[in-house]
Amino acid sequence: MCAAGGPASQPWGGGSDEQVLREILGVDVHRELIDFAGGAGGNPHLVAELARGLAEEGLIRERNGRAELVSRRIPRRVLSFVMRLLNDVSADCQQFLKVAAALGRSFMLEDVSRMLGRSSAALLPPVDEAIASGFVVAAEHQLAFQSDFLLRGIIESIPGPARDALRREAMSLSGRRRPAADQNRRLDAAPTAPVSATGEDATGSCSRAHRLIMNGNAKAGIRVAEAVLAGPAASLAARRDAEACLVLADLLLGGEGGDPMTEAILRERDAESGDAALAMALTARSTGLWSAGKLAEGLKLGRAAVRAGAEVEPVWRLHAQLALAGKLANLREFDEAEALINEAEAGLRGLPAPIWTAATAVMRSRLLLQAGRIGEARREAALATTAVEGDAVPMLRPLAYAVLSTASFYMGDLPAAIEYLRRGQRDADRHVVLDSVQYSWAEVLITVKQEGPRAAAQMLAGKHHRLPTQRRLYVEVPSAAAFLVLLARDVDDRDLERRVLDTVNGLAADNPRIQVVSLTAMHAHALANSAPAALALIIVQSRDPISVALATEELAKLYAAQAQAGGRPATPARAEEAATPPASCWSTLSDMEQRIAYLVSVGLTNRQIAKQVHLSAHTVNYHLRKIYRKLGFNTRAELAHAAATYSGRAAIYSMSGDQDWGAGSMTGKAS
Repeated sequence: MCAAGGPASQPWGGGSDEQVLREILGVDVHRELIDFAGGAGGNPHLVAELARGLAEEGLIRERNGRAELVSRRIPRRVLSFVMRLLNDVSADCQQFLKVAAALGRSFMLEDVSRMLGRSSAALLPPVDEAIASGFVVAAEHQLAFQSDFLLRGIIESIPGPARDALRREAMSLSGRRRPAADQNRRLDAAPTAPVSATGEDATGSCSRAHRLIMNGNAKAGIRVAEAVLAGPAASLAARRDAEACLVLADLLLGGEGGDPMTEAILRERDAESGDAALAMALTARSTGLWSAGKLAEGLKLGRAAVRAGAEVEPVWRLHAQLALAGKLANLREFDEAEALINEAEAGLRGLPAPIWTAATAVMRSRLLLQAGRIGEARREAALATTAVEGDAVPMLRPLAYAVLSTASFYMGDLPAAIEYLRRGQRDADRHVVLDSVQYSWAEVLITVKQEGPRAAAQMLAGKHHRLPTQRRLYVEVPSAAAFLVLLARDVDDRDLERRVLDTVNGLAADNPRIQVVSLTAMHAHALANSAPAALALIIVQSRDPISVALATEELAKLYAAQAQAGGRPATPARAEEAATPPASCWSTLSDMEQRIAYLVSVGLTNRQIAKQVHLSAHTVNYHLRKIYRKLGFNTRAELAHAAATYSGRAAIYSMSGDQDWGAGSMTGKAS
């Protein structure tokens, strides 16, 4: 048998997709179902498997004597069939096809050559076999998979971790090959083009309304979606897509899951396979609750949204997945969040025409920034901002620029931070984008560094007056409350301090079981009340690196003041000649080792540290020996000096400032 279904293996005698569908299903078929079957590339065996799979999995229904789609999802039966075909070719050909699949429906042989580390000449045998077996065809300048379903089945055959690695390498090759001028190309250039009955986009990966919204043209997307709902010819799948588009657009335009469409969907529908509108409505309601600081409820609905979207198309599933991933990352549940991002990306890359891969890069960059992996965050955000054509997501691009701006700030590159902030603001002015506190927070950080704390305080009283009382700021940026309390102290702004403390108090009271929130409130009060015990607890328990650095900085000042008042030396004896190791060296320390090093820097003894971290003094000493060995130190004094210097650079407020604003110690120095 010819693997991709050559003429000799067609029992239907070369019949059309429509004929095969009618024969298998026993009824007439809707035009949208025929179009969907086009993903088989004319292979009647694949069309037959599609028909049987759609019926088995409840993805079609009969209406007025015709079979119509409920969801445009490729059935598992089709994917299993493709995997069986894949097993019929050689191992060398399988490897070639799997690597090529990571590059998309069409690909350059030279890219596969680079990824495999083999010359193009060496790849000729597997190329010939792939073509002969019907998996691949030769286009003018590229090779291409014979059909969308074959491509999807091959991608599904690759284990998840390997698929993720191939995806990253493929994205890197794609970014290098495309010229910068291509970044200005837009796929939403004709918003007034005629609307089809289904509103389907020309690529087939998403609806036209959905693409317009993701490209930052929400109002045009609303018009297209409304036209689909007003037309009598739309299938159930097309109507659900249009409803989901309206919910998504409302969310981007400032709604928080309370619009009439969302209310009606949540009120009238139970969880059902392939209902993109229900998954989107749950996501919107979850986001609204989260923004209001109702974190447990928001998280619960976010998980419900992911479950409801488990069987919808990847282009809709990603909204629930990425929204929940963002919430989990805010709670420092990084492993689960990253798994969701990877799943969303695998779904997008498994489409016949991969699309919107920049969306997962944006969310991954936010997660990495929150985890303190600054260099990796910058790389992912750069991938998102340089994505072009179908990979680009203009509505999320300003968020990627905010990550680049904040990361550059923390790394001490103020000019880059300012430039990225400017680019993000310019992008936001041109598109309807995802609302985020990250834009205004990045601007506040830069203003502190560039113009001083008084200018930042004025900004918080004027342009960004709502920011200190926005609960989601303190969920997304746990160090923000501590930062603003220090800022208020520096400029003697009691009102700003009160607004921050009232907001985090309310947030903590409403979410008593969420540790990130409790620690944020504790940190803010510890700074306001100069409470060393609470600051030490932040160093020990917080999973936010900036919060730990701020607490270390402040605790060192408090201990120094106490020592001076008691007539003792202000700091441990320092080996001034000892060089501070680069930031990369600190990344070799475990989480516990870093915390112990910070506590050493503020002058605690081994016994005092042991009490803070709930270990024995002997175990603390064991950790210290490992720290000395990793950093190349011989004495406690060297470690104390280096840890204090490093925490000062990591914190926004520095112990040894390089500027004097005349109102305190803030310099904004970053690593």
